[in-house]
Parts: sequence; structure tokens; C-alpha cells
Amino acid sequence: MSPGYRFPNTPGKPGEPVKVEDTHPLTTLTVKSVIASPGEASKLKLAAHVIKGAAWAGESDITKVEISVDGGATWNDAVLGKDHAKYAWRLWTYEWKPERGGDYALLSRATDNQGKVQPETPVWNPSGYLANAYDRVNVYVQA
Repeated sequence: MSPGYRFPNTPGKPGEPVKVEDTHPLTTLTVKSVIASPGEASKLKLAAHVIKGAAWAGESDITKVEISVDGGATWNDAVLGKDHAKYAWRLWTYEWKPERGGDYALLSRATDNQGKVQPETPVWNPSGYLANAYDRVNVYVQA
């Protein structure tokens, strides 16, 4: 764990060098969710769709996943899968019926049992570890 798999003790600015003695070893994961389907740049019909994905938080439990279909202006709860085990991914689904054709930015964010919420932007670090910003998938709905 030295010098790799380390995280800065205090947040820095992108591109700013960090000394190894100013870091600590990574031993836990941050809360994160991803959209598995539909994929980036998908062309969808103007019909009902199921958005699917997974969320995880290391030693913590995922208690909620929210989906935005309007680029983050509003959020709605996804349905968490029944399979639930410590240290495992938590699958989720969200039923969506677009009201009109056009471009959509689908976002996901998760919350764990400690109240930690996946952030809009991650804390920067030189190695890119624990990148956990909202997942974003851009889709086009054909009218």
C-alpha cells in the first residue's frame, strides 16, 4: 500500500502533486451507483423502458438509489433488488416512460445506511481512486 492505493489526507486541486507522507492507504469504498442499461447514446422508442443498474458502498449497505431523467432537476426512487448481502452489489431498476421524444440525460445516485450520498462530483486525487460521481447516460428518444 505504499506508494500505491493511497488517498490524500486533505483535498487538493486537480493536477497538484501530493507527497506520499500526506496520504493514507485506501481500505474502504465510497458509495456509488452505475447505470447498466440503456447504454450511452442509445436510441429508444417512445415507450416504457426499464433503467437497470447496480450500486455498492463497500462495508456499508445501500439503502436507496435515485434516478433522474432530466439531468438532475428531479429525482425518483428506484426499486432495489431483493438480493442483499454484505460487501455485494445491490441491483436496482427504475420504470420510465418518456413523455416526448428528444435527448435525455439519465443520472443515478445511491445512498448508504450511514447517510452518505453519491456526490455530483468526486473528490479529486492524483490516481483517480474512488471516483464516484453520479453516473450519467445520455439517450435519445425517437418521437
